[in-house]
Amino acid sequence: MKILKRLIIDIDEKLCQIAFLEDGKLKEYRPERKNGKNILGNIYKGKVENVLKGMQAAFVDIGLNKNAFLFLEDVVGREDKSITQVLKPGQEVMVQVTKEAIGLKSPRVTTNISIPGEYVVLMPFMNYVNVSHRIENPADRAKLAEIARRLKPEGMGLIMRTSSKNAKEEEIKEDIEKLLSVYEKIKENFKLLPSPSLIYSEESIAVKYLRDFLSYDVDEIVINDEEEYEKVNQYLKKIGKDIEIVLERGDVSGIYGVDFQVEKLLNKRVWLKSGGFLVIDQTEALTVIDVNTGKYVGKSSLEETIFKTNLEAAEEIALQLKLRDIGGIILIDFIDMKNENFKKELLEFFKEKLKQDRAKCTVLGFTQLGLVEMTRKKVREEISSFLKVKCPVCGGTGTVYSEEYIYKRLKNQIERILRHVLVKKVIVKGDKKVGEILSRKKLIEEYEKSRGIKLIFEEVFSEYGKFEVEFE
Repeated sequence: MKILKRLIIDIDEKLCQIAFLEDGKLKEYRPERKNGKNILGNIYKGKVENVLKGMQAAFVDIGLNKNAFLFLEDVVGREDKSITQVLKPGQEVMVQVTKEAIGLKSPRVTTNISIPGEYVVLMPFMNYVNVSHRIENPADRAKLAEIARRLKPEGMGLIMRTSSKNAKEEEIKEDIEKLLSVYEKIKENFKLLPSPSLIYSEESIAVKYLRDFLSYDVDEIVINDEEEYEKVNQYLKKIGKDIEIVLERGDVSGIYGVDFQVEKLLNKRVWLKSGGFLVIDQTEALTVIDVNTGKYVGKSSLEETIFKTNLEAAEEIALQLKLRDIGGIILIDFIDMKNENFKKELLEFFKEKLKQDRAKCTVLGFTQLGLVEMTRKKVREEISSFLKVKCPVCGGTGTVYSEEYIYKRLKNQIERILRHVLVKKVIVKGDKKVGEILSRKKLIEEYEKSRGIKLIFEEVFSEYGKFEVEFE
């Protein structure tokens, strides 16, 4: 039976959500703020502020509130040179953001520019070819590497993306030509604009993520923004992809069950189908995941029961790391097994599941304490930072829903009622914060004017951000 693969693009005035579903189950999730803070992949004309010889790094002003960090290893043409030999204060440099600012850390940049296309990634300053690690078949890899060598612009590099596997050589060639045109525009901007300046960024949030997800053979795209719908439509026509696009009004995340699944990502406890569960504890330094058998008692020996629970947990952990965008050092406390063959099988199974992740994952194996140690490359904030903020009540020891997310959930619930029921009055029962958001966003006046309904707020809860919506 064919699996329905659906891409949900939910554009809101403050928070955009991109979700990839397989038969309704969330497999990929990317939130993004509409305030210009998402700078990953942006290319800037920057100015070197100061050079740190001891750290072999430099701070580069790219026009943000924080200077970007440029390590010597990320500088093209650094071979056998120190940071002071390749960079000087006041020097203008073209840099690309490879890692967003996370917490107190500055964004990280590189001078090794990469421009992603539909089938390839163009590397103007690197003279080599490579093939996506997600293409595993040796014959496919060899074929694509040969095409890349044949089409590669002189003195430049190419990375063949996963989507190139089924592309015709002519399509790949056209993609390279488009990217060369983009690069010419970037060079022109670098020459004409002052420093610091943004000289390249994705024009469309929807197209930016769509390009990454097309390799999953998407069956349907659902989007709720007319402007982005047109951009997606034009992009698909340009690349010759025949995918059904649905323009849906309102709360597409709620309609297709994304909101419910996303809220579960904010919980520490994750239940497994067998009755076992995971407990995910995150700190600034590392993430610890504990596996428990829970209600699962199995039907065979204890060792096999534990092994099956660990396999199920490994698959879920791989998914949770990807969905939550957890990076850095990760320690996993699987249920202890004595059988060495089971341990080996578990590690191989886990590594196989991690191959579905776009981020680089490295499994180091079992430690002396019996924990599985791994790392996952961290390039952007974890999703909890988009949906929650430091709690003003607990002094920063925990998190609560952000105003943007409370507002979105509140508006979605009201819209859901108005879509299905003929009402004269809507009553929002919530805490003080919900009342402030209603007042600040002027929702009461908005619904009275545009819908002719009475919207009433009653402060009945003390729990931060909690609310219920009733109607008459």
